[in-house]
Amino acid sequence: LSIGESNYRGSPYNRMHNIAVGLNKFNGTLIQSGAVFSFNKILGPVSASSGYKQELVIKGDKTLPDYGGGLCQVSTTAYRGMWEYGFPILQRTNHSYSVRYYYPQGTDATIYPPYKDVKFLNDTGAAILLQTYTGEDKAYFIYYGTTDNRKSDVFGPFVWAKTSAPADKIEYTTDIPVDTERKVGERVPGLKAAWFRILKKNGDEESLIEPVYSHYEARPRFTQIGISNEEYKMQNAE
Repeated sequence: LSIGESNYRGSPYNRMHNIAVGLNKFNGTLIQSGAVFSFNKILGPVSASSGYKQELVIKGDKTLPDYGGGLCQVSTTAYRGMWEYGFPILQRTNHSYSVRYYYPQGTDATIYPPYKDVKFLNDTGAAILLQTYTGEDKAYFIYYGTTDNRKSDVFGPFVWAKTSAPADKIEYTTDIPVDTERKVGERVPGLKAAWFRILKKNGDEESLIEPVYSHYEARPRFTQIGISNEEYKMQNAE
C-alpha cells in the first residue's frame, strides 16, 4: 500500500543502534481493519533493559542524552507511510525545532511515551501487515494490505516565517563537573511549514484537501558551565 522512508546518514553509533532496535519492534505487526495503530503501544518501554542506549533527546529547551534517543527516526518513518497512503491521522506532533534527520520539514513525527504518540486508523476493509528494515543509512516502514481504490497525493513543503537563531545562551549548573562545559543546544533557525494531502476515496469524484502545519522554534547555541554548589547558591541569592 505504502512505504515510509527516512535517511539517518551521519548518525552516531548509539543513535543507529536505537533506530535498529526500535524498527524491529514493529516488524510483523498486524493491524486489523477498523483498529487504531498506536506507535507507543507497540514500541513498549524504552530503557536500558529493553535494549536501548543513551543518545540525544529533546527535553524542553535542552538536548540531552537519554535512553532511546533516535526513536523519532522510527516514528517519523512510520508517519510518512501512513500519511502518504491516505490513512486518517489521529495524532501527530512535529519536533519543537527543525532536525536535519527529518528533512524535508513538516514530515516528522515526534514521540515521547506516554505523552506524545503517533496514531492512525486502519479504515480499509482488511488487515495491514507492517514490515520494517534498514539499508544504506535509511529506515523503511512497508505497509501491506488490500487496496481500496483511494488516491492520495501530497504536496510540500511550503515554508514561511523564517527566523534567525537567537543569541547564544549560557547556563551555570551543578549537574556537570566544576569548570567543564557541555553543549545542550545548537543554533537552529525557526520556521513554519505546511503540507497538503489531496485524497479521493473509493472512486469519489470530490477531493478532500487536508493540511498539516508544523511550527519549528528558533534555538540558540546553549552551553552549560559547571560550578560548585557554593557558587550556585551565591548566584541564586543575588
